[in-house]
Amino acid sequence: MLALRTLARTMKDELAYRSIRRHRSKLGRDLAPRYTAYLRRCQAAFGSAPAVTQELGRAVNGFDRHGFTSFGTDEDGRLAAGMFTRIQDEERRGVDIWYDDRRYHREIYTTFPEIEGFFRGTLGRFLVATYRAHFKIFFGVLYKSERVGAAPIGSQLWHADGGPGTCINVMIYLKDVEPADGAMECLPWELSLKLYRGELSVVRDFLDHAEREGRTPTRDEVREVRCAHYGEQIDRRYRSFVEQPTGRAGLILPFRNNIVHKGGYPEPGRTRYVCVFHVYPSDRPTPWERYRREGIAKSGNFPRDPAAEF
Repeated sequence: MLALRTLARTMKDELAYRSIRRHRSKLGRDLAPRYTAYLRRCQAAFGSAPAVTQELGRAVNGFDRHGFTSFGTDEDGRLAAGMFTRIQDEERRGVDIWYDDRRYHREIYTTFPEIEGFFRGTLGRFLVATYRAHFKIFFGVLYKSERVGAAPIGSQLWHADGGPGTCINVMIYLKDVEPADGAMECLPWELSLKLYRGELSVVRDFLDHAEREGRTPTRDEVREVRCAHYGEQIDRRYRSFVEQPTGRAGLILPFRNNIVHKGGYPEPGRTRYVCVFHVYPSDRPTPWERYRREGIAKSGNFPRDPAAEF
């Protein structure tokens, strides 16, 4: 009986791993394929992607291989500076603009017209070239990161977001960013995959142990097990492969939703101001007018229907 249970567990883990590798998603074998199929539909409706510059082409190729890249133009720098100047002015005047989680207090697309400038510029061309399709923005938020705790927590620890494989997270730095500012650290996709293979058995062992003790672990407990596994394996095996893009204000960092990453834990006295967007492929042009009218406030972690309009 034990041998059969072990065999069934091994087969289940192998099928789960194959799904992660194929769809670049940890949503599971039932959900993940829906998003891949919708991407194919969007690409068929779009036709061929327009030509890009050599520099942007390198960014697209790097993203395809490793799951992240970074770039920025002088225009991106000007857009970021415009946003940051307004934020600094509010802070100097003592306006209470940050929620407890350090998220900006207003909807950002309707507040900062510069955001549309980013997406209509190099960033938009990158997204179209990467998807080979139109794109749509599921949500966008603006954060201020500061050192507030004695140790990193949550997204400041190694983690993966766990959403659809077609989601591209886009981070835009509004001020110059260095490692001391809590710049994002990224583990390439091919190495993230290695962590996922080991994670399946690590989490299952934890759950089995909890079951024998007669208790059901919380989601936070399971997350802690995953984060600890990632951190231990990265420190032991993959530290030299971690990349931490840094640069001037306006630096754009697109990364796949499911690469292992962490960030936002600055050194004392340092700050990080970033916009974070979750972007998906679309079978129709980007609805700029809707975004100007309704904004792109966060309504969930990911769209349940990949074909939904947003």
